[in-house]
Amino acid sequence: MTLVPESLELWRVWLAVNFVFLISLSLVIVSQAVRGYRRNGSRPMLFLALGIVLLTIVPTVVTTVGARLYSARTVGLVVSPLSNSIEVLGLGCIVYSLYGRR
Repeated sequence: MTLVPESLELWRVWLAVNFVFLISLSLVIVSQAVRGYRRNGSRPMLFLALGIVLLTIVPTVVTTVGARLYSARTVGLVVSPLSNSIEVLGLGCIVYSLYGRR
């Protein structure tokens, strides 16, 4: 007899697979942007890479770790706003990479 219903266990597996897939795809995109920066010395490519990291990888890790370590109240009051702020910084870096001075 299991204490966790099968559907909940399946949901956890899906979340873990989704987490790994998100991080993997993000790292592929970031590595291509960094390669573009190194090849051409293009500063916007560097900000694009930083923006993608701040938009995808960092908030996902912060939210996942926060959900594991803290109570739901703390996650709602601290971790979620922190994660959202990091995403805004990431979007700012991407906007700068598109429209900033070259």
